[in-house]
Amino acid sequence: MKKFLLSAFAMLLALTAGAQNFTVDKSPNPLGVQTPAFGAFKAPAKANLAANQRLVGYFDTDDCDNYVGVTNFTGNNKVAIELTADDLAPYYGKKIAGVRFNLGQGQTANGVFVQNLTLENGKIVDMADVATSDESVKSAAGATNTGEWHEVMFDNKVELSSSFQELFVGFNYKQTSSNYPIGVNSGVDGPFFVYANIPASKGGSGETWYQFQSGGMGLAIQLIVEGDFAPNSVQPLDFGNVMVAKGKTKNVAVKFRNLGSKFTSIDYTISLDGKAGAEQHLDFGKDYGVAGTHTIEVPFAAASELGKNAVTLTVTKVNGAENACAIKTATGTLYTAEKEFVKRSVVEEFTGTGCGYCPRGHVGMHNMRELYGDQFVGIAMHQYNSSDPMYYTSYSLGFQGAPSCMVNRSSGDLDPYNDLPKAFMASLKEMPLIDVSVEGAFSEDTAYVYAKASVESLVSGDYDIAYMLVADNLSGTTSKWKQSNYFAKGTGVYNSQSSMPEDLQFLWNAGSTYAATYNDVLISSSYVSSKNKATLPTLVANGSVNSYYTLTMPTKKALKETIRSCGNEVYVVAMVLDKKTGAIVNARKAKVADFGTTGIENVNNSSEATVVARYNVNGVQIAAPVKGINIVKMSDGTTRKVLVK
Repeated sequence: MKKFLLSAFAMLLALTAGAQNFTVDKSPNPLGVQTPAFGAFKAPAKANLAANQRLVGYFDTDDCDNYVGVTNFTGNNKVAIELTADDLAPYYGKKIAGVRFNLGQGQTANGVFVQNLTLENGKIVDMADVATSDESVKSAAGATNTGEWHEVMFDNKVELSSSFQELFVGFNYKQTSSNYPIGVNSGVDGPFFVYANIPASKGGSGETWYQFQSGGMGLAIQLIVEGDFAPNSVQPLDFGNVMVAKGKTKNVAVKFRNLGSKFTSIDYTISLDGKAGAEQHLDFGKDYGVAGTHTIEVPFAAASELGKNAVTLTVTKVNGAENACAIKTATGTLYTAEKEFVKRSVVEEFTGTGCGYCPRGHVGMHNMRELYGDQFVGIAMHQYNSSDPMYYTSYSLGFQGAPSCMVNRSSGDLDPYNDLPKAFMASLKEMPLIDVSVEGAFSEDTAYVYAKASVESLVSGDYDIAYMLVADNLSGTTSKWKQSNYFAKGTGVYNSQSSMPEDLQFLWNAGSTYAATYNDVLISSSYVSSKNKATLPTLVANGSVNSYYTLTMPTKKALKETIRSCGNEVYVVAMVLDKKTGAIVNARKAKVADFGTTGIENVNNSSEATVVARYNVNGVQIAAPVKGINIVKMSDGTTRKVLVK
């Protein structure tokens, strides 16, 4: 069993006195999670539904692989999912039949409920019961991370209609300081609502509904609806951004909600900016059967011109018959580009030689690097202990404990072994609208690295750019270079070497400290006292811009000598950041080359072209040459980067 923080805070919905409106505030409350240290057990179950019933929730399968509890806030609590009008619209005219949910091992639920939320200007102004049941159910006792699905049906079945703006669907349970009754699915995400009594001293507003950050998991709660469902009825779901290279066709994963009893093929049209193309047929080669939401690859052709187009997918036929679903269309945005951009994600890790749990983080980072190649850009920030020879403090992301990491500065704090694989995989599914390439070269005395980034973009706007230097294969002979190790024999973290995950077993006999080799170590950046000094010109849609920056190599003798003795395994990283959110939208890493091998030129005074303007590496125009890299604009229209000694 393990308990950790999923977020630094929870959002709360507090009933405002007098106005009877719900407002949003913040509360520093952790969500407890029950899970073995590595992996989880899938809860075996099959939906016990009639042929005329369907499931509505964050997912409609039997998947459940984790159990959580609000262990800091005990009492008679409730937990609920939120279903919006978009979720409910395909089921108008059908009836609310019951609630299905997964309950942890040995736990009891004391009834279920469906509540209607009334909204005004986006605010909840009322909550009213639609259907309730006091039926109590209990899961059998079992091993950690097991549980059971339960169906509780209503005697009075209410018809769904457009009068329901949003619904809370959930169950009642007793929360203790050590139980984890709430089943979740780590493969989906969705809002996480809990009714609990949280006092002001703990950041709450008493007994009311609170929204906790989900931690990337979806509650295993589903609404059961019943009615007459047409046999050939499918709703496509919105599919977001699609990028296709000019002249090419690309298969795009689209989700389809099957409301019928059979699903073997579809006929569909794709419209660009309202202009429909010819009807096409897609045979799946199998029958997906009754109901369910299925991900199917649909071919999308690039537009005839570069740029951005609104795209609509319309399912006209299902199994060769007219699509009976009331909602037949899904929308997205198609970007036609000269080439497809590759998504690369940055993982910044808080670590240090004095952190005994950090070997687990080192292994997690290594695993991602091996698995994803150059799509993984690792930055190991040695900031845990100042005695660390690789200690670096020019910028900080505010991590609370080590080992911790963050993906693209947008994931929140994650464990680099347990949590990173799922978060990193999800980050690569985000379609990049910006691509970046980078190169770097040592100065002649190796005291500096001259960096250049080229940024291509499908969109226009202001973005930031930051540069990092990271080093591989760092090691040392003194005790300060040794890594603390809480996974060694006798520490108590594990009872035996065989009980450890295979990739951690080498730590069992390594001793309480061991001589480690460190990779992805942050040694320099464009941050000075936490302020980024690098700049990026405004991006233009379907255009490219360049950025330049000079990075200073470490001056501390021990680190400097170690880098040199390890063969100058230094890499430059350029990452483009959203100016509003601070999230990294794409990045690139390249090995720093020797002086004079990356196109850095000396000015040829005998050339017919003359210098008409000169800029420093930050893009600021200068009147005369300055030492280092100068960007010069020539009379023949070319731009060069030159080294001034």
